[in-house]
Amino acid sequence: MIETAISLAPTIATIFFFLAFCYVIYAVCKKGSTKKFNQYSKIPLND
Repeated sequence: MIETAISLAPTIATIFFFLAFCYVIYAVCKKGSTKKFNQYSKIPLND
């Protein structure tokens, strides 16, 4: 059982990180996110 989990760990991690990357791309590109990210980009200038 442990040997199977260890041998599948790289595949599972790759799939997990690929899905996380796809989610980030989706969150950035979905409709309406431009206003939010424009607001976030001005945070350092608020000082």
